[in-house]
Amino acid sequence: MSVVRLPQAHDSVRQGLVSYAIAIARDKGLPAYVGDGHNRWPAGHLLDGVRRHRLALERATAGAKYHAVAAEGVPRRDLAEAIGRGPGIPVGSISAAQAQAHFGWLAMFVLHDMPARSAWTRKALGWHPTGPGLIADLEHLHVSDG
Repeated sequence: MSVVRLPQAHDSVRQGLVSYAIAIARDKGLPAYVGDGHNRWPAGHLLDGVRRHRLALERATAGAKYHAVAAEGVPRRDLAEAIGRGPGIPVGSISAAQAQAHFGWLAMFVLHDMPARSAWTRKALGWHPTGPGLIADLEHLHVSDG
């Protein structure tokens, strides 16, 4: 058995935990980041993830741990700016003390720097991500009101 650690899987419809940040930004009227916004989230396009999982099934080494990330760390400030750009909502920084009130349960993720490296995964599995990045997918986001 091997392990594939997943990032924020995204396409132009869903973006993992970022989808919840979008909903919170709409509700609160503020796409926020904590402090300077340099804490990072790893991400990978959904279709790249499908190819990576197929390669892992075919080539994985027993006991290996693979990081399934195309973007090793997207800064939270960049995510907040992309979330605000579409609807033209101003983006702002909040303090760590304000994070729980603003983000609710999502604060436990928003407060942390979570980069992940995938060079070994790419080499071991022969995986080469080609999908658009998370920010590009946010720029082309299909949002439903339902």
